Amino acid sequence: MTSSDLTGALVDLLGLEHPPVAVTIADDAPSAPRAPVVDQPAGCCFWAPAQDAVLDTRAADHAHCSVGSYTHGFLDLEDAAAGADTAALLASGWVTGDDLAAAPRLATRPTAIRYEPFDGAAAPDVVLIRLSPAALTTLQSAVPGLRLTAKPQCQIVPLAAAGTSAVSPGCAVSRVRTGLPAGELTAALPAADVPALVERLRHTRAADDAVAAFARDDLAAFTTA
Repeated sequence: MTSSDLTGALVDLLGLEHPPVAVTIADDAPSAPRAPVVDQPAGCCFWAPAQDAVLDTRAADHAHCSVGSYTHGFLDLEDAAAGADTAALLASGWVTGDDLAAAPRLATRPTAIRYEPFDGAAAPDVVLIRLSPAALTTLQSAVPGLRLTAKPQCQIVPLAAAGTSAVSPGCAVSRVRTGLPAGELTAALPAADVPALVERLRHTRAADDAVAAFARDDLAAFTTA
């Protein structure tokens, strides 16, 4: 299946209101020139605009968020902890130094990270999707090992890059910065797993539809005029 086929299947089977986003992590210096990237307060803020455009980012594009720069491999722990923004998070009690040290991060220091529509992406590492709670129930049935993460939300990218499908309820910082609606969550999937996942989702969705029909009929029996 092509990325276009897989995009359509994910949107249909999970009832997505937003198209999936592909994330490609480059360890070698890109040779082609890149289009300018609009400045953003954090790496997670590239996810929504990448639904419609190709965004080739570098470390400097992620630099406004020290925690995100750490989870994405652009900063070492010591440098991330020294950031004024990190100091504010620590001072508030929102996270501790141990929380930051335990957060998953990319195994290598990338030279670039590309965000773009999954439809048409050549060879991404991660696929990001925005889920409703109903869609999450379908996804969780298809991925029993789906990992629910704590804060920060951006850790789902390194988790998926390492082969673990993960979902985040969205941390307080990221929700404000991205404007993520209260009724949505974000999940990250290893791109290599998506073809097999789509096949499992077909079975899961059929089962969900079958039991939902049963529940509606059952409920009708208890409904009084």
